[in-house]
Amino acid sequence: MEKYLLTVADVQQALGLGRDKTYRLFRQKNFPSIQIDGRFFITKKEFENWLDRIQKIPDKKYTIDTIIKN
Repeated sequence: MEKYLLTVADVQQALGLGRDKTYRLFRQKNFPSIQIDGRFFITKKEFENWLDRIQKIPDKKYTIDTIIKN
C-alpha cells in the first residue's frame, strides 16, 4: 500500500535536509503540514504540489530560508 501521509523523516530524506531544518520547514505557515498527537505529517499530494511551487522560484540557488519564504 502506498503511503498517503509523509513523516518528517520521509521529507528529510527526500530533501536531503538535517532533522532541525526539516522541523523548521514543517513549522512554517506556508508549508502545508498537519500535526496529529504532536507529530507532523504532510500528504504526499501536498508535498508534491509544494515541490512544484518552489521549483518556480526565479533564483534556483535554494536555501532553507528561500524555500520557507515562498
